[in-house]
Amino acid sequence: MAVKGVDASGLDLSAVHLERARRRWGHLPGARFVQADAAGYLADTAQRWEAIYSIWGAVWFSDPARLLPLVRARLAPGGRFVFSHAPAVPGCYGPQGMYGSGFRSRPVWVRRWAYEPHVWADVLAGHDFTEIEAWIEPAPDPALLGTLIVTARAD
Repeated sequence: MAVKGVDASGLDLSAVHLERARRRWGHLPGARFVQADAAGYLADTAQRWEAIYSIWGAVWFSDPARLLPLVRARLAPGGRFVFSHAPAVPGCYGPQGMYGSGFRSRPVWVRRWAYEPHVWADVLAGHDFTEIEAWIEPAPDPALLGTLIVTARAD
């Protein structure tokens, strides 16, 4: 977004990812980078945005019951919310645990929330989002995993 001249804030838990982002885009006016948990950050700020998006990130790894009201509250009227992550594994829906550190080091527990597109649409509607579209975009190679993409509006 900052490449196009839009003020943009990048948020991530990972200091490594933020440092990479700063090296690549930190020179751009309006580019800002914050290390924080998305829900905590949104709860602690009064800032509002015209768009909030998550690319294989916060939405996938945050309880929607906590995160979605915060996103909704931080969007300006008419603002857009867009997110993507891997499609749900068939038959495995809702919150799921996984080990984030592999199996040879101190255990790190990570939770993900995975739903079919129509369920995400219902969840967002339940949090007063409108104009909701949710689909799985196929990978260019049909043998590979596609991407769940969801868009919604805050009126």
